[in-house]
Amino acid sequence: MHDNPFRPGFGISPPLLAGRDALLDEWREVLGLGAWSPFRAALVTGMRGVGKTVLLNAVEDEARARGWTVVHGTLHDGLVDALEHDRLPALLQERDPEAVTRELTGLTLPQLGGGTTQVVQRYPREPRLESMLARLVELAEGDGAGVLVSLDEVARDSLDELRRIAVAVQHLMREDRRIAFVAAGVPAAVAAALEADGLTFVRRAQQVRLDTLTLAEARAAIAEPVRARGRTIDDDALELAARASEGYPYLVQSIGARAWEHRPERTAIDVAAVRRAVAIAHEAMGESVIVPALRGLSARDRDYLAAMAEDDVPAATADVARRMGATTGLAGRHRARLLDAGVVVVPERGAVDFAIPRMREHLRAHPHDAQLGLPTAARRTFQGGEDVR
Repeated sequence: MHDNPFRPGFGISPPLLAGRDALLDEWREVLGLGAWSPFRAALVTGMRGVGKTVLLNAVEDEARARGWTVVHGTLHDGLVDALEHDRLPALLQERDPEAVTRELTGLTLPQLGGGTTQVVQRYPREPRLESMLARLVELAEGDGAGVLVSLDEVARDSLDELRRIAVAVQHLMREDRRIAFVAAGVPAAVAAALEADGLTFVRRAQQVRLDTLTLAEARAAIAEPVRARGRTIDDDALELAARASEGYPYLVQSIGARAWEHRPERTAIDVAAVRRAVAIAHEAMGESVIVPALRGLSARDRDYLAAMAEDDVPAATADVARRMGATTGLAGRHRARLLDAGVVVVPERGAVDFAIPRMREHLRAHPHDAQLGLPTAARRTFQGGEDVR
């Protein structure tokens, strides 16, 4: 990779977190001693690949740099059990000087002197999330710091886990203990959390909606890492790379990485290198981002996306329903599922657009990807005795 400064991949922190400094300042205020703000409890949302996990990583790094203890988890069924039986006991035994003590169990003969002892763990692995979290906060406060609870991948099927953790955190916040909370998920999943019973605490959290990068931020995210490594990028090449990224952080890193790899012996990255990088990165979006997003969808959900792809602009929902041969109500249910999956967005009433850049172009170039599991055009040539010489 020739010391490549770019990090294409989901959840991988890039060398420059472009466009997020103002947000990080809010959490720095929370983490500062005695400083509280609305960001003490926050929900981060945004479409897939926009940098939610990367932002959580950055907040966690800021917390650790200030001596805070970080309790991190990806929300799924069984997370609370994992916290109670593994992660919290491990953190407590690491931080609490009284976690492991010795008890005198017997005396040796006088001529030998001394006694025998056994190790007694203060935190056996028993399910008690609230008490262990409270003790962890107590220990952190003793060091002049606090505890950050950071949860990724909020989803409808993990709301019970979120509810249990939120109740424990809320109790400590009511006691004005030094604890902060941040969770992230796609918009529809966060909306479900806001509407769910027993999650009043989450509804009061500060909502942070991550957008794609601006053109200026995309330029900086590409140019600054290049220059920091002692290379340059031509102005025209930088403009091409930034615009081709559409401000999508995954594409910024992917284009930057591939432009860096082209002719690494040269100091300057030119337009030819970027053109090649853009072509590769856009194609890679298909296998790395778009096809995985399609795999979890039903066949009719994919039909909805294929119908959307016929338009160069956001599609009218009535047109999509007509192309599918479905009623408006039935098509609306497919749209709701796609919103929940973070695949589409609603830019305005009566319209729908792709949330993931390049999905329209990918579905046009690879229409069989909208019919995953069905024979491709190439495979069908083997089924009818067709002569393809």
